[in-house]
Amino acid sequence: MDTPSPPQILAKFLPATLQSNGMRCRDETPTSAQDLLARGQLDANDFIEVSPDIENTLMEAFIEDDYDGRLHLMTLSMMRRDADDDRHDTEEIIGVSFWREVPADEMGDWFDVERISKMITKSTIEHENDSDYSNDVKCRMKLVRSSSIKWIQNALASTSDQDKTDTKASIDQLTHSWVKIELIAIKQSYRAHHLGNILLGCTLAKAHEHNEHAILHVAGGGTQNMPAAKLYGRFGFVSVPRHDEGGPFAKPDKDLFVLGNIGKALDDLPFEEMLQIK
Repeated sequence: MDTPSPPQILAKFLPATLQSNGMRCRDETPTSAQDLLARGQLDANDFIEVSPDIENTLMEAFIEDDYDGRLHLMTLSMMRRDADDDRHDTEEIIGVSFWREVPADEMGDWFDVERISKMITKSTIEHENDSDYSNDVKCRMKLVRSSSIKWIQNALASTSDQDKTDTKASIDQLTHSWVKIELIAIKQSYRAHHLGNILLGCTLAKAHEHNEHAILHVAGGGTQNMPAAKLYGRFGFVSVPRHDEGGPFAKPDKDLFVLGNIGKALDDLPFEEMLQIK
């Protein structure tokens, strides 16, 4: 697959935002992750106070390469003045993201082909009352979510309007080029500053180099975990009905969110406003 060109709007604002705030996003390797752990920079309790075992399990899988290179770790760091020596700066990890390239056969097992045409019939455009942004910005975010829903509807409808051979080809196309966002977490002491926008933007930009669609699970669900649901909704993710509500995914099917076209979302979102740190 050809590598897509970087989304122009994100590419314009993201490097400038990182540089002006003394931050950087970095792809880690198993070796560099082990070094950060040894230096106490990736203590799971600093990022996930409720269930730190989630991060610990992902970290172990990343270091042990349980997914044959398909599990990735990205960190967001900030340069801070050294408390013991003000002549030097130290780098502090303030955010982590784990994302995984999902093989087509795994996505094929996840999709329930028998009911695939019923997808998104109950979807709504949620989180439009995002008080952090102006009406114009919220309108642009809503259009991206609408685009994501339309892509999913069209992709799934194509599987129910064709003969058996064409349907198989459509399903094969539908199950390719997916990533699963396993975890996005900002250090507790740095929350409420929109740093999640920066970290998720970096993560999706990297994932988009070889993938087109994204799926994730919101721990606790969109109503119980509103900060996470709002973050993903800003980027165009839409909630997916559960299997017993007509949704297309077999279990695990609870609290799933899908982004139909990563590249289009990154091209269309108002990053000049979204990347501003509060």
